[in-house]
Amino acid sequence: MIRSCGRAALVAALFLTAGVASAAAILDPVLARRLPSAGPHDVVITFKRTADASTLSGFGIPFVRLPQLRMAAARLTAAQVATVRRLPSVESIYFNAPLKYSNYTSGEITGGHYIHDTLGMKGSGTTIAVLDSGVDGTHPDLTFGGNLVQNVKLVGDLGLLGISQYLENVPNTDTTSGHGTHVAGTTGGTGAASANDSRRPAYYAGIAPEASLVGIGAGEGISILHALLGFEYALANQARYSIDIITNSWGGGDGNAFDPNNPINVASFEAYRRGIVVTFAASNSGPDENTLNQYAIAPWVINVAAGDANRQLADFSSRGVAGDELKHPDITAPGSDIASARAVGTALGALGPVVDPNHPDYLVRYATMSGTSMATPFVAGTASLLLSANPQLSPDQIEQTLIATADP
Repeated sequence: MIRSCGRAALVAALFLTAGVASAAAILDPVLARRLPSAGPHDVVITFKRTADASTLSGFGIPFVRLPQLRMAAARLTAAQVATVRRLPSVESIYFNAPLKYSNYTSGEITGGHYIHDTLGMKGSGTTIAVLDSGVDGTHPDLTFGGNLVQNVKLVGDLGLLGISQYLENVPNTDTTSGHGTHVAGTTGGTGAASANDSRRPAYYAGIAPEASLVGIGAGEGISILHALLGFEYALANQARYSIDIITNSWGGGDGNAFDPNNPINVASFEAYRRGIVVTFAASNSGPDENTLNQYAIAPWVINVAAGDANRQLADFSSRGVAGDELKHPDITAPGSDIASARAVGTALGALGPVVDPNHPDYLVRYATMSGTSMATPFVAGTASLLLSANPQLSPDQIEQTLIATADP
């Protein structure tokens, strides 16, 4: 279902002032600095129309098409970048930059338990796409074929093959970090592995335990291309899985100015335009100001900061700039020492153990993590609860409701 959006004037102004209509295609400043160095360079090209990507065929190089996003990715020399930039069909060229991956008490703080117990709303009838390192669909809280309705591994190559593949129906796509499994458990885990906890059934359930989940695994070395492939998959399969929300606990370029032509921002806007709620982690570069994830400050996404159990802003949570129209988090959610699903076989690393003498299996099934990565899926799950109550809410209405009803 596509819901209406209400920020057309602001969005149009941002794109026009960024110079979209200029004669030469926009060149990413980061890519411009890299061009004099030895190439070739991995780039993402945005076209004015989807069909224009076919113009790359004349160069005799492999490329990856993203038709939902009017984009293609390729490996180009500096001379080829200069040639492609002069094509009238090209809107912009950006470097394929690397990106980074940025429980019970929290359920009480967010009011999730009240909604579950009093109103009986747990996210049924909604679907959340988790774009992250992957999801362990063998975990009892995130069963593939159950609440995890699809689990996809993304494969992209800009070398000799120039391929993009979506490997569907993979039971476990999170085999190294466990980051995505933890995120998925927070937003929509059923809590099945903690079903017999005497403190509360499904003690470690996520905020929307009856929502459907689509895992989109971009792997450990996530880059702009892998993230774009994730958005491409979600948009191409929006109707197939009734995707309402895309949650993103990753980012890059902390403190950078907002660039509406950056491919990630173009992708998130396309999702927003189609009525999908998009959440982004604010990043973990606090407490200094002007340290926000550059992809979280887009006015069409929900920018999520991290708080602690005392309802205070966590020290690590990135800050904005006082008085700036764009550079500020939209909402703060619990992000310190969050207990959620642990992917099988992953080393603890940044994960902390959950030790419970009454439930020794929790050491295997759950772990704690801190970060805006943990806060973001709380907001995605809360959006699921709101859409479960009223499927007609637009992304703007979801964000406005969250802000208007939040505690100071």
